[in-house]
Amino acid sequence: MCTIGVRRLGDNDYVVFKNKDFPRPGFEDRIVTEPGVFGVRGVATWSQSDAAEDEFSGLSIGANAAGLLCADANVHGAANQSNYDELVEIALRAGGGVADGIAAIEAACAVRPYLWGNIVMIDAVGAAAVEVRDKSVAVTPVKGPTARSNHHLLLNRPGDAAGSPTTEQRLAAAQRRVREAEALDGILRLQRAHDDGETGICNHEVSQTVYSYALRRQGDSTRLYVTQGHPCQAEESVELLVPF
Repeated sequence: MCTIGVRRLGDNDYVVFKNKDFPRPGFEDRIVTEPGVFGVRGVATWSQSDAAEDEFSGLSIGANAAGLLCADANVHGAANQSNYDELVEIALRAGGGVADGIAAIEAACAVRPYLWGNIVMIDAVGAAAVEVRDKSVAVTPVKGPTARSNHHLLLNRPGDAAGSPTTEQRLAAAQRRVREAEALDGILRLQRAHDDGETGICNHEVSQTVYSYALRRQGDSTRLYVTQGHPCQAEESVELLVPF
C-alpha cells in the first residue's frame, strides 16, 4: 500500500517519489539497470510471511534516458489480471516522455485487463496521474505538485473496497506536504512523515514502509535517493547516480 507523487523543483529539475509499503517488515527489492531504462522491480504477490512466494514483474518506480520518471501504487488486486507494475515498465520502455508513456499504457490496456492501480509520471515539460481499472484508463494532466495513494479519484465506483484503510489520510497528508516541498529535502521529509500517527506516509501499521525512493532528474542527470526500512528511522538517504 504505497504513497506516490511528483513535484517540479525548477527548470528541468523534477522528482517522482514512492514509499513502498508491504505486509511484512522485511523486504529485498530488485533493481533493473539498462542503457535506457532504470527501475525497481514490481511485485505481483504480497506474501505476508514467505519471501520465496514473492513474484516479481514490471517496475514499481523507474526512469528512462529520455527523462521520463514514473511510479505506481496499488488500488485493488484480483485474479486473472496482469500486474500494473508492467504498465510502468511499458511506459518507460516506450522511450519518450509523458505523452508516449500514456499512449503505451492505453495500448496495453486495450489488449488485456490489469490490476487496479495509480501511476504518476513526469518529464521536462509535463506530468500526469493515470488510473487503471481492468481495461479502463483515466488520465489527469497535472500542472502542480501531485500525490496519490491507494484509491481511485476518477474510476472509483459505489461499493469499491478501499485499497487500504489509511489511503485517504495518507493522500491528504502527502498532497499537502508535496505542495510545500520546494526542494528535495522537503520530499525526503514527506517520506518520513507521521501526520496521522503510526499510519502516516511512513507506515508502521497495517502495512510497513519497507523502502522509500525518490528519483530526481536535473538536466541530463538522474539520481536515486533511497532508504531501506522505515525512512523515519534512517539517518539519511543513500544517493546513487543512475548510469544512463
